[in-house]
Amino acid sequence: MGKIDLWRVDWVFLLVALAIIGLGLPFLRSSATPGDFARQVIWLAIGLAALAAFAVIDFHFWIKWAYWIYAGTVALLLVVLFAPPINNAHSYLRVGPVGMQPAELFKLALILALARHLGKRENQHMLHGLIIPFALTLGPMFLILLQPDLGTALTIPPILFAMLWTSGARFSHLATAVAMGLASIFPMWHYGMKPYQKARINAFFDPERYESNEAYQLLMSLTAIGSGGVSGLGLGNGVITDLNLLPEKHNDFIFGVIAEEGGFAASATLVLLYLLFALVGLHIAWTASDRFGRMVATGVAVIVGWQAALNVYVVTGLFPTTGVTLPLVSYGGSSLVVTCAMVGAVLNVSQSHPTLEKLENPDKI
Repeated sequence: MGKIDLWRVDWVFLLVALAIIGLGLPFLRSSATPGDFARQVIWLAIGLAALAAFAVIDFHFWIKWAYWIYAGTVALLLVVLFAPPINNAHSYLRVGPVGMQPAELFKLALILALARHLGKRENQHMLHGLIIPFALTLGPMFLILLQPDLGTALTIPPILFAMLWTSGARFSHLATAVAMGLASIFPMWHYGMKPYQKARINAFFDPERYESNEAYQLLMSLTAIGSGGVSGLGLGNGVITDLNLLPEKHNDFIFGVIAEEGGFAASATLVLLYLLFALVGLHIAWTASDRFGRMVATGVAVIVGWQAALNVYVVTGLFPTTGVTLPLVSYGGSSLVVTCAMVGAVLNVSQSHPTLEKLENPDKI
């Protein structure tokens, strides 16, 4: 455990993260049941404790144990497939009244594992240097797709590509991998996607045809966003949200609540905060003197920024409907606690003092 150097902590990054939480809480309270909001406050307290812990503990500690953490989360991804389904998906593990999503834990575990692997090697510019990073990512990603949880699976690849790019991988190799991924869409459509997932994509292209079923959630979201105007209807005064016409309004579609009750002013402010979060996170990454820290900060900045963008794309009809939470805002304990832990890890990177031994002898980590 290290000692926080308050002079070197990136306070802007911390304040942006807290601003996102603070902006989202009033709208979560207006959209969630009193019981759900109370539980979220408890998860927030746990999340802030995780943030503090990761900010205090030298991130090299987590790098040292990264492969074990990774193995544990992959084991949980296997176990959850045999757990009782919730909402027709094997995504949650329950221990008494407490539920946990292993896929959320995997995001942090993957960042740590890739940081350890890429931080110790300099062969990423070679094709064979990409084999292990892709294996570490795609295997568990397949398990997440089996749950099925397409939304979470879509948040995983940007972590891999951003960290590979930061570690020195060639653009041509990454572009080839992207092309291969796009080529897999056709077989995935015919052999890998569930009927309801295909229906959601069809509804995205022809919402009026599916307005009573698959496109209902999207149309209600767009109605809520449009009714909010510039300044919004006020907390608790949203017509669509108050009448409970928007499914998952406190979860995946909370951005629709923010747009209706807070208007363009609140929703645009939130988008700008996420953009600032990503930019400051990448600044911390590029100015880090330790390449392990550079990997960690890059992974966190990209996953939070991309997941926020994906959520907004879905809610505003720019991407087919899929389940993905709005980081630090949506209801859900696993997502909130893990994201807070990520914030803490980046704060530790921003103020850490890497020793000469760690820089010259990374194999000792």
